[in-house]
Amino acid sequence: MFARLRLVQGIVNRTFGFSPRPIFIFTMLGVNRAFGACARAADAVFHPGWRETPLGAPVFIVGNPRSGTTFLHRFMVDQKLGVGFQLWQLLFPYLTARVLVRPFIPLLEHISPARFHASKAHPTSLSSVETDDVLSFFRFVDGLFLYGYFLAWDETDHMPILEAELMVHSPRDFNWLRDCLKRNLLWYRRGGGMADRNVAKLFSMALRPQAALTAFPEGKFLYMVRDPVNVIPSGMSLLAGVLKNALPWDKASPESRARYFERIYLGSLQLYKRFHDAYVAGQLPAERVYVVRYHRLMEDFDVEMRQICAFIGQPLSPELERVIDETARSQRTRKSEHEYNLAEYGLTKERIQKDFAFVYDTFDIPRT
Repeated sequence: MFARLRLVQGIVNRTFGFSPRPIFIFTMLGVNRAFGACARAADAVFHPGWRETPLGAPVFIVGNPRSGTTFLHRFMVDQKLGVGFQLWQLLFPYLTARVLVRPFIPLLEHISPARFHASKAHPTSLSSVETDDVLSFFRFVDGLFLYGYFLAWDETDHMPILEAELMVHSPRDFNWLRDCLKRNLLWYRRGGGMADRNVAKLFSMALRPQAALTAFPEGKFLYMVRDPVNVIPSGMSLLAGVLKNALPWDKASPESRARYFERIYLGSLQLYKRFHDAYVAGQLPAERVYVVRYHRLMEDFDVEMRQICAFIGQPLSPELERVIDETARSQRTRKSEHEYNLAEYGLTKERIQKDFAFVYDTFDIPRT
């Protein structure tokens, strides 16, 4: 962890000038890990039953950031098709820690990482249901979050190392995820909820889908795919928005920004390609992986959502039918408020459609 701090602090100093932000972030992560170690020991005494908690049939929503995964994730959790992690629960996955921390959540909002997230697409707070990839980042301080916010700014290209590490660390990451999912189920069951399964969202699974299928043989996977012309600049806008709030963005040279956005672009391309290649090779069984096309979810939400429920074995209650129909009517009239200037990220529509042609062709995505 100290080695990563030195690396990140050096990158930030060279790119933005000195900022104490990485020191603060890593200090908080260190405190969290120390607190977590104590809570883990306490769980063995006060909550020993979590290990025997049946995992059920978890649902994993996979896809590039800004491909509609958050919308589907929050809808399914809101309608109690499964339980998800709120951001504070991702920060404190141990049961003992949750009991101690829960009364202080309003105060912790002032130092929450969510305060840097200013997206209108889906507001974020400690009580928001968020991506489960955060679990591995807070526990191991590596992976795609570290790359996207810091390592991609370095003169050295860390992507080849990152991809290799993700594959090597798959057993570690997925074992940790399984433990956290069990704890989460027990937490909600003790709270009186009908927690039969988790609904999790992990974009990192798109880089290693076969490993995910092997790690969770009882799981069902929903792969969200959306027009890359909309996904890529939206994802870059998300990253840039957080960084502008956290660091002196204007001090980064135009050359550094251009290199950074190019690396994020190529990383997004890999997220699509790894899943695509496994899909066309027949390595992702249809009974375990269902492809959700964003444009169909928006245009025919009722049809698509009923197919998703059938795929995951979710009965359709009258109340769920009503909510699905109401959401379908709302989605058909919804217009996105977001427009992105591709030139700001050194991109053109023609380049994206050419580089991502395999996405359009394989998954039948209309070119807009």
